[in-house]
Amino acid sequence: MAIVREPAVAGRFYPANAKRLNKDLDSYLPPQKEKVAAIGCIAPHAGYMYSGQVAGAVFSRIDIPSRCIVLGPNHTGHGHPLAIMTGGSWRTPLGDLSIDQDLAEQLVKM
Repeated sequence: MAIVREPAVAGRFYPANAKRLNKDLDSYLPPQKEKVAAIGCIAPHAGYMYSGQVAGAVFSRIDIPSRCIVLGPNHTGHGHPLAIMTGGSWRTPLGDLSIDQDLAEQLVKM
């Protein structure tokens, strides 16, 4: 059975409803500009009421590839400072995101 990481704060920091979330996210995207290829980007992850305009400016300008590596902090400080899921998926209000198991296992070996 594959592990599914459920959304931790859907309905609190952002809507749990996909239609409402898409509407809210669209409001943070500035008018379309030419997209640029990027090998990486840094965007804030605070509640979008605080950082949505900055995140929207970042994501509206890059051509997002089909494979992304998302890094985030250990907010609690408990447990190991680094963690990786090597299989399964992350559930979001917009759908499930499958983990690239081969890539994740290569990262673990580094």
